[in-house]
Formats: sequence, structure tokens, C-alpha cells
Amino acid sequence: MTSTTATPASPATPDRRPSLRRPPIRRPRIAGMLLAAIVVAGASYGLSVARGGGASAPRAVAASLAAPSAPVEIGIPGSAVAQPATGSLAQIDHSIAAWTKNLAADPTDYLSATNLATLYHGRGRLTADLADQERALDATRTALSVVPADPSARLLEASIQFTIHDFEAALATASALYADDPTQLAALATRADAELELGRVGAAAADFAKLAAATSGPGVDVRLARLAYVTGDPAAAVARSEAALASATASGGDTGFYDFAAAEYAWLTGDATAARVGYEAALGVRSTDLASLVGLARIDAFDGRTDAAIADLRRAVDIAPQPETLALLGDLLAARGASSEAADLFATVRLTGRLSAIAGSVYDRQLIGFELDHDGASEATLAAARASLAARPDYAGHDLVAWALHRLGRDDAAAAEAQAARETGIVDGRVLFHTGAIALARGDVTGGRTLLRQALALGPALDPAARAEASALLSR
Repeated sequence: MTSTTATPASPATPDRRPSLRRPPIRRPRIAGMLLAAIVVAGASYGLSVARGGGASAPRAVAASLAAPSAPVEIGIPGSAVAQPATGSLAQIDHSIAAWTKNLAADPTDYLSATNLATLYHGRGRLTADLADQERALDATRTALSVVPADPSARLLEASIQFTIHDFEAALATASALYADDPTQLAALATRADAELELGRVGAAAADFAKLAAATSGPGVDVRLARLAYVTGDPAAAVARSEAALASATASGGDTGFYDFAAAEYAWLTGDATAARVGYEAALGVRSTDLASLVGLARIDAFDGRTDAAIADLRRAVDIAPQPETLALLGDLLAARGASSEAADLFATVRLTGRLSAIAGSVYDRQLIGFELDHDGASEATLAAARASLAARPDYAGHDLVAWALHRLGRDDAAAAEAQAARETGIVDGRVLFHTGAIALARGDVTGGRTLLRQALALGPALDPAARAEASALLSR
């Protein structure tokens, strides 16, 4: 029998659970504590809807299990729980302690295990603590050992796998759930998310089309925005992200993620003004939002507001010292002559991959990219880039291998990888910059300079160090 030693202040659990256990505790109220706002895990580079996946642990929203005849709120990619509201970390910690006590008293308590998984997953979204995601996965598997077929726990498992970049596992879990029950549209969404991260663009597009035919809402629009961006239609990506924000605003829910998503596509397409508005709006909803802090810092840096950019990055580092944030802060400080502090930050970046296996996996592309842009190109770096591409053969993986080959002077091989990176039609500032630099190195002056100008025309889409390098190449 489930222990009654503690009653969590505001528990959060999936809605449809087996009736075989009736713990004498309050019915969960997921909407009371966890609101609808999450970050898309992007392709490879970091804090970005389109290029994220490394830096910003994807934040998630509750997946409704409403009747399929009605629009289904599927949330934002690959997750089954919602991001906690502003100021709720203490509440989450209180609830974690209570459910942990219950589960310790009865290790077969499905309800407590599922609540713990949901809470750890949500807390990890806010704090970028990957250890919380590992705890969430353990708790989910405890729940599944009690009720193996429960769809809520299976969806949560897929979400966590997606968050920690185990995309193959997330694909398998979500696919199995959807095959068992085609009304599980959140599983279909997670499957499509994973397919896109794995470079299976055609399969992802087909699943997104199936999803859009079955339901609607901001969670669908923001996914279609990402698909549009990856497949070379940045204007549609902007329009879809703005539609998602409008829909979320009209529903009266937490718009923080959708403000962020609209800002990201504005940033990627060179609209610094709209990006600033979106990031500031997202921070107005949740002042500690890591992705928006870093996004705003990028815009400040592009606009010449270096002090503000450094301040925002310091705040972000205080919340979670993620590699790309540390590297960007270090680059800004180095440009100001603060070489000692920059060197300390760079040393911290290099420690990240050695701290834990999961950190090395989640941040692998950030760490490889950092080395390539900070005099760390080597055969080992190239091997790591190739391994990353093999595990996740998307456009960004090809771009990373291309850049590694270029840094090692193997530009003919680099050109082939750069071409593969652009096969989806993507118009991405860093891909354009890298491809242009490779073309110049191979003697294609006209083509290389054209690509570099296109990259620079995207304004803040290139970070300061990349803009400086691209500009220097053009000035030769």
C-alpha cells in the first residue's frame, strides 16, 4: 500500500493512469504547477530552436490526452510535462521530497514514481541540470516496471530520451507508443521531432503533415516553423512561429516559450529588432530563462551593447554554466582584453565533456565547435565530429565535419560535407559562413565571397567571433 507520510504541495502527474492503485493522496493538478511552455531541441549548435540541442535542454509542456475528435494540445517538441511557472522551483523541490518519501516507503508506487519523473524532468528544464534528467528517467522506468503499458509514462520516457539527445531511443519509444495507440498524437509529435534531429527530413515532414491534419495549435505551428527553417523557407519559419505565439496568446496560457521561439527565428533570419522584442517578452514571463538570456546577449553584442551582453551572459552562467554560454562570454571578454578571465572560461568549457558521460553527449557538438574555433582542431576533434554525425546525420552534423576538415586543411573533403549540409535547402548563417570559407580556400573566390556576404547579411545570426572571421576573409 502506498505510504501516506507526505502530501506534496502541488503534485504533477499525467492524466490517464491505471485504476489499479488508489493512493490516499490528492489528485494531481498538472496545470496548477506546470504551465505550457517549452524549448525545442534543435539540430546541433546550442541555444536555438533551429540550431539548439546542445545548450538549451528542451523545455516541455503537458501533453493532453483529450479525445482525438477535438484539437489536442501536444506541447512543444518531445516532451510530456510542462515547464514550471516563475518562482516554482521551491515548490518543485518540496514536492520532490514528498514523493521521494512515498516511493521509499513503497518502491512499487506507480503514482509517486511518475510524479517524481515529471518533477525531475521539469526541474531539469529550468536549471539545465542533466542529473535531474537521469533521475527522471530512472523514476519513469520504475513506474513502467509497475505498469509497463501506461501511455503517460511511456510518453514521458520518450520526452526524457529526447531531452538527453538519445534520439534513436526517443524515436523507438514514441513510435512504439503511437503504433499501439494512434490517438496518441503527442507520441507522433515526439517521433517527428526525433526524426528531424536524426536528419530524416522526409519522414519528419510526413509525420508533421499527419499531425497537422489531426490537430492544431501552437505546438503544431512551432514544429512546422522548425521544419520550414530546416528545409530552406526561413520566411515561413518566421510566419509559423508568429502564428504559434498569436495562438498561445489568444489561449491565455504561458507564452514564454512562444515569445522565445519567435525571437529565435527572427535572430536566425537577421531581424535583430524583432528578436530583441521576443527575448525581452520571454524574460518578462520568466526572468531566469537561460535560452532567452543568451539570445538577448547575442542581440546586444550585435548592436554594440557589449556591457549588457556580458551582464546577461554572466547571469546565464550563474544559472547554468553551459559550454556555448561560457564560450560566448569568453569571446566577448577576450575581445575587450580580459584574456585571463577568458582563458578561465575556456578551460571550464573544456572540462564539461569530462564531467559526465551525459554532459559529453548532450554538449558534444558545442564542445567540438568550440575547439574548432579556439585553435583546438586535431585528428581527435575530427574523429569526434565524425562520430557525432554518424549518431545524428543531420545538416548540422555535416557542417561540423566540414568545418573540422577545413580547419585541418582538407578542403576538398570539406566541400563535399558542406554540400551535404545544404542539401535540405537550409539558409543558416553559420553554414553559409563555413561553406564560403571552404570555397575561398579551394580557390573559388566569387562563390566564396558571395556566401560570406550572405552570411554577414543575416546580422546577429553570426556570433561576434564568427562575424569577425567572415569579415576578415572578405577583406583579403
